[in-house]
Amino acid sequence: MIKPLSPSLPAPQWDIHAPGRVNLLGEHVDYNDGIVLPAAIDRYVHLQAVETGHTRVELTALDLGEKITFDLENLQPQALPDWTRYPAGVAWAALQRGLPVSGIRAVYTSSVPIGAGLSSSAAVEVAFGALWNELNRWGLSRLELAQLCQQAENRFVGVNCGLMDQFASACGIKGHALMFDTRSLAYEPVPLPASTALVIADSGMRRTLANSAYNQRRADCEEAVRRLKVFLPSIHSLRNVTPEEFNRFAPHLPAPVEQHARHVVEEIARVEKAVHFLKNGDGRAFGRLMLDGHASLRDL
Repeated sequence: MIKPLSPSLPAPQWDIHAPGRVNLLGEHVDYNDGIVLPAAIDRYVHLQAVETGHTRVELTALDLGEKITFDLENLQPQALPDWTRYPAGVAWAALQRGLPVSGIRAVYTSSVPIGAGLSSSAAVEVAFGALWNELNRWGLSRLELAQLCQQAENRFVGVNCGLMDQFASACGIKGHALMFDTRSLAYEPVPLPASTALVIADSGMRRTLANSAYNQRRADCEEAVRRLKVFLPSIHSLRNVTPEEFNRFAPHLPAPVEQHARHVVEEIARVEKAVHFLKNGDGRAFGRLMLDGHASLRDL
């Protein structure tokens, strides 16, 4: 017997949790084909639902005190409130692939702070994706589910994000970070040292990817690759550029393209070192790399 989240859905058939994530190292690296090091956290989107037998999706966001209904046969992002676009986008992405999507009545709540950089939107996408994956028997692996949710955010919500956020929510393992190669899509759980704990401080600053400078930063990295290809014609992304090569050709890049690209190239190198330190249980050395990464984000 599932304990209901709300009297408005007294007998839920489905009960789904999807965690937020923190990225230990590898900021702005996932869309540059780099290696990232996220970890799922103990804050979740909690979703309950029943199948309705029609094409409508009836949503209640308990934290917002808002309800909305949309039709799966007429999904238009412009007609939906911001918070609704994430679950609607998952349905849209599934339908684009020819997957069946059932109408549902759903309620959800979240302990993932909104706009705090902990991927609350990706957790919403993964929760609804996991629901329909089970309900409609899509048979998607966790990685495939993350890719579908990324497609929803890229093409329906309109945020040109990488795969890391959805991946960390869908594939996270307790007590581990995940070394995720965004080029090959290979990943490996990396145990966190038993003597360490993750502490996440809320700065009070709020943002959304859709309204932040995220898309511009990504465009700057793409511009850096275009300019560096003049000197390094075999590169496809900043992942292919070594720190030594970047330092040699950086004078040919304008600001802020140079600063944003420099952070990515140096951050990729930091992640590779960080995995080595974690595997050897050296939390102190890993912490020094985290400080270097934060300084780079601040200054570049």
